[in-house]
Amino acid sequence: MSRLLPLLLVLAACARPAAPPAASDSAQAPPDSVADWSAAFRAEGAVGTFVLLDTRTGRTTRHDPERAATRFSPASTSKVFNGLVFLDRGVVTDVDSMHAWDGVERSIPQWNRDHSLRTGTAVSAVWLFQRLAGRVGRDGYAEVFAREPYGNSALGDSLELSWLDGTWRVSADEQVVFLDRLRRGDLAFSDADQVTVRDILPILAEGVGTRLKAKTGWGVPPGEPAIGWIVGWVERPDGDAVFAMNAEEAPGLTFDVGPGRLRIVRAVLEGEGLWPAGDGERP
Repeated sequence: MSRLLPLLLVLAACARPAAPPAASDSAQAPPDSVADWSAAFRAEGAVGTFVLLDTRTGRTTRHDPERAATRFSPASTSKVFNGLVFLDRGVVTDVDSMHAWDGVERSIPQWNRDHSLRTGTAVSAVWLFQRLAGRVGRDGYAEVFAREPYGNSALGDSLELSWLDGTWRVSADEQVVFLDRLRRGDLAFSDADQVTVRDILPILAEGVGTRLKAKTGWGVPPGEPAIGWIVGWVERPDGDAVFAMNAEEAPGLTFDVGPGRLRIVRAVLEGEGLWPAGDGERP
């Protein structure tokens, strides 16, 4: 009997039901989905893509997944990443310190004055970001890209025009991943710098307990259609929603990029019950 006891114990163990998987093993994000939000784009004379991450469920929904994976010039949406670079490399130590305007009259009146990183981000003052990018230099960007890539991380012949001339490119999918990591403080930058950039990200709309924080972009790379972007997230008490939208003029139609891009975002987010209800859009 003493010889049979070990064998009986082994057989009994094998007969027991398997233990249920740990919660972390069974809790998986739902599969990604595809949505048809073409009506929002068509109403503005545009075609484009919209990527929406619901952080409550982990589900990502895409309109035109192929375009969502395609890289385009980021235009002024790159100012979010560049703001982190400027802080990281020490060319900006105070986001409210003013930088003197160079006196060159440009087509957008709001640019033609002194700006801080905060105000320059709000109005997309190109001259300020070009000046600060030059101070970072290629070696500075190379060091940052080595630990935190953004899109194709390509600077091209002109560092100061890379995010406008079609050299530096990023997809809507990549924008959402980058923004979600910034929102969570999970990028390869200091916690303090990520908090600062989240703070200066413009508020485009606000309601009771909810606000839309996002950066716009508008560029015309050589040989390519004009592209409009809005990327950011909706802050909500029950969980944020991160998104990226880019659009261009549809064949045979007219797309007023400036106001049209925001109307597209509003139409999609309202349809999903995510637009801040209350005070509405900010100028």
